[in-house]
Amino acid sequence: MLKLVSGRVFALLAFTCLAACNTYNDSLLVGSLSPTIPAGGGDSGTSGGGEANGAASGDQGGEAGAGSDSGSGSGGSGHAGAASATAGNGGSAGNVAHAGEAGIGGSPGVAGSAGSAGTPAAGSGGAPSTEPIDDFEDQDEFILRVGMRNGPWYVFSDATTTGTLGKLTIAPLTGADARPNSTSTAALHLTATGFTEWGAGVGADMVNQMAKKAPYDVSAYRGIRFFAKIASGATTTVKVLVPNIYSDADGAKCTDTDVQKRCGDHLFKSVSGLKTTWEAYEVQFSELTQQAFGLPQTGFDPTGVYSVQFTLANKLPVDLWLDDVTFIPK
Repeated sequence: MLKLVSGRVFALLAFTCLAACNTYNDSLLVGSLSPTIPAGGGDSGTSGGGEANGAASGDQGGEAGAGSDSGSGSGGSGHAGAASATAGNGGSAGNVAHAGEAGIGGSPGVAGSAGSAGTPAAGSGGAPSTEPIDDFEDQDEFILRVGMRNGPWYVFSDATTTGTLGKLTIAPLTGADARPNSTSTAALHLTATGFTEWGAGVGADMVNQMAKKAPYDVSAYRGIRFFAKIASGATTTVKVLVPNIYSDADGAKCTDTDVQKRCGDHLFKSVSGLKTTWEAYEVQFSELTQQAFGLPQTGFDPTGVYSVQFTLANKLPVDLWLDDVTFIPK
């Protein structure tokens, strides 16, 4: 607004910009992250445009705030407030900043550009959005009651009579077993030795009804993600298996009375190169294959999944830690 009084010109320029910040909460993997982004506020300048940028790192799901500025005073230009988001894991793009208005005798500022979104990366602190199967924080022997799931964890092995299978253990993460940069306090620990056929493993049923497993629909997900580590000198390859109504006898589609329709030929993927330090691993359902000794499956049927299992051949001792086992939504 301009007003002429007694032959003199007075300028009144007001500009206010508030920057909004959405809370990104991935407490399952990296702890609750709720950054507070201050509003970008313009500083008043007497001979030029004031400038203030509201910016936040995009690391681990942070969202950039919008910058703003206002130019006031004679002879100066209002500068653009820039919104930025550092390319991090899961960072959202920053909002486009408003242009600074011109001071008297100056030109309007140009609007700032939006910051680029961060890119999720598996294995790093910032994880893709996931839905928990179990984070083991309650240290019980059941998966989390999320998405109508309620099944138990269990250990199993081949029939080698001289083998030794450790009991199912949900152990506190302390000392060398702790996960760096994580709020996780407990994880599943499997030990085994002496099994000479296919080895030993640990698994969890998705749904348990009347003490019997029931098929579960995983159509909303594209895979499974988990953190794992091994002890020094232990087996370094784990098979991730997905028993379903075609490979589990409870589905009544396979049968051991017919060699070509044998049960137990679960869809799986081998994950190699496990380390003695915690790392994140992913298995996509589209990557699953069979060993081809039982009832053939033409593809992955997401509507009839019974369990998720982790097995290890016992050429070396089995000493596996698992944590934050999750589904990856589509």
